[in-house]
Amino acid sequence: MRADVDACCDVGCVRGNNEDMVLLGTRLLRDASLSLRLDTADHQGHLVLAVADGMGGAAAGERASEIALTQLRDLTQALPEGLDGDELAGVLPMWAHRTNAMLLAQAQTDPQLAGMGTTVVGLLLCQGRAWRFHAGDSRLYRRRAGVLECLTRDHSLRQAAGDANLPGNLLVNSLGGGGQSYLELAEIADGVQPFDRFLLCSDGLHEMVDDTHIAQALVGDRETAAQTLVQLARQAGGLDNISVLVADIPRPALPELQPSA
Repeated sequence: MRADVDACCDVGCVRGNNEDMVLLGTRLLRDASLSLRLDTADHQGHLVLAVADGMGGAAAGERASEIALTQLRDLTQALPEGLDGDELAGVLPMWAHRTNAMLLAQAQTDPQLAGMGTTVVGLLLCQGRAWRFHAGDSRLYRRRAGVLECLTRDHSLRQAAGDANLPGNLLVNSLGGGGQSYLELAEIADGVQPFDRFLLCSDGLHEMVDDTHIAQALVGDRETAAQTLVQLARQAGGLDNISVLVADIPRPALPELQPSA
């Protein structure tokens, strides 16, 4: 199972530092763009894509997002080959619990890290199946047959109260941060199909750019789509760091024809 990915992790127009981080298989990305073709065969039979948006101030937020995604990368890469998707997905809540405890412990020992935490959104691909997972307000979208759908629901006070006038950055769940912490995890019921396009992003995108314009940007080729989304967020003010990861599921490779005897 393959995924063609383009990611961009941008500081935005206002912040002096970048508290976001992106994970593409085994690669961590910050303040950069990257295009890759990834294959589950090269990653113990599975593939993890994720975006984390750190919080708690400059040093704390940067550290939190890096800890979360480094732990996720190292854990999933250390798993033995041959696990099925259900077994792999079952490990993710353990990772979230461990990461939350680690962030809380570090915040307690260093006053400069008070409030350290991070949101996370991710996609696990294995054996033709897919699982979504998230904590906080980073989002996962899917574009299929021209229709854009948000597959996650923000863990924010705005969403919980159903009040669109509330600030979007008041979270009711995150890893670390000292409040409630849990990982929402579910298999994507209708699976993965060739030509599906997934978008993982931090709130630096979706708070600046509405879903209509996100959908329009995703029509183009993958690299252009990723760059366009970042530029749209910057043109709207770029008030936060902006991370986007666009992943395409290509058509399965055709078997090579064998010469006839």
